[in-house]
Amino acid sequence: MLRKFISDLAFIQVLNLLIKPVWILIIDRAVQNILGQGSYGQYFALLNFSLIFFIVLDLGITSFNASTVSKDPKKFKSLFGNLFGLKIVLAVLYVLLVFIFGTILGYDSKEFSLLLLLCVVQILTSFNQYFRSSISAFQMFKWDGVFMVGDRLISIILCAFLIWGDQIPLNIENFIWAQILGLFGISILLVSFIYYKLDRINLSFSLKGVFPLLRKTWPYGLLIALMGLFNYLDGVMIKSISPAGDEEAGVYAMGYRLFFALFMFAQIFSNVLLSMYGKWINDKQRLFKLSMFNGKLLSLGAVTIGIISWFYREEVIRYLYPGKFSEDAGITFGLLMFSFIGSAIILVYGTLMTAKEQLSKLNWAAFITLIINVILNFNLIPDMGAKGAAIATLSTQLAFGIACIIITHRSLKFRYPKGEIWRIVSGFGLLILGSILILQYLQNMLVHASLILTIVIFTAWLMKLWDPKSLNSPQ
Repeated sequence: MLRKFISDLAFIQVLNLLIKPVWILIIDRAVQNILGQGSYGQYFALLNFSLIFFIVLDLGITSFNASTVSKDPKKFKSLFGNLFGLKIVLAVLYVLLVFIFGTILGYDSKEFSLLLLLCVVQILTSFNQYFRSSISAFQMFKWDGVFMVGDRLISIILCAFLIWGDQIPLNIENFIWAQILGLFGISILLVSFIYYKLDRINLSFSLKGVFPLLRKTWPYGLLIALMGLFNYLDGVMIKSISPAGDEEAGVYAMGYRLFFALFMFAQIFSNVLLSMYGKWINDKQRLFKLSMFNGKLLSLGAVTIGIISWFYREEVIRYLYPGKFSEDAGITFGLLMFSFIGSAIILVYGTLMTAKEQLSKLNWAAFITLIINVILNFNLIPDMGAKGAAIATLSTQLAFGIACIIITHRSLKFRYPKGEIWRIVSGFGLLILGSILILQYLQNMLVHASLILTIVIFTAWLMKLWDPKSLNSPQ
């Protein structure tokens, strides 16, 4: 089981490492550097605003489809038509809601024109995620990985012409259009793949079939909505209540870019895990092995990245954004990278509880987390700006991550082997203390990298991350 999981996951991650960093660190960063903090900050805030309502496009359909079809592949064809039709209805509702609330917030005509394009981006993204959830549910993870990066590859090529070519001017509108074309091209390929490789799908649907599905999917949708709010509300609130507005949102975006990049890579684990959890939902031992392996792996990476990012926050921001460094930008970046520790825990244990359909408990935890996030943002952003929003993100990600662990432990009552807790605590203690001492008292960056890598490898060995018995478990 773990051998197949690691093989497919490695393939997907290699594809993402080839494509996603190019988009985030070269294309998206270049656009911000060329267009400036104000223009890009406005785009970033509007993007987050469009993402807040993303739940309306999905209502838990993607998670429900992946979980249901992975448990019983025969349900795929009967579900597809009704779910596809439902998503079309939801897309119309989504656009209406975005424009209604945009009017309430007082957006002008230029902002509405950008919002319309961003709505198209979110609609196409939502459909692509739904299509890919079917491919993933059939355990075709490598094909899922190919389609996952396909739209970005197309967009990268188009944006390269905008940034370094002379034919079409670079502006936010054309930047968004490049994303739309990439998403649309992959949508066509996804539908063709599903039709010819999985089943001869039927796109017809009836309202009688839709409403029973809504009763099943809404708990998934509520969870995604609550998590989406405390993930994306920060950027919108910065624009609305910070004295600096778009400029401060641009500072937050500088730090958020790398955090989001890490989050996307980790989310690949979550997408694959949801189908794997669904397939082995009644096998407690397999669930334990999968959750423990990925929990330790992602947490090890998150803690390492958080420590290094904090100590090198000034160097990273100066390198990525020449001439735009400020102390607040560096602190914002460092805090956001530490937030990834909570995100990693959520992606492993929140996904497990989603597969086990413990959604009521997760929704209550997410609701409380959202309240904490809003209170912190209202109190911190007016005085601290982007830095305050980063503190709110760090606090809420860790809070919800801990809640997911508690819910999992109480629901499944996993029995940890003797010494497992000691191994984990000792490993992270060694990593944190060793890294801090190395970065604090040694000056050479090459020495830093070599010694920290050595500690990480030893910590991975201590936590048995390459236990041969686990890797040779039955398929």
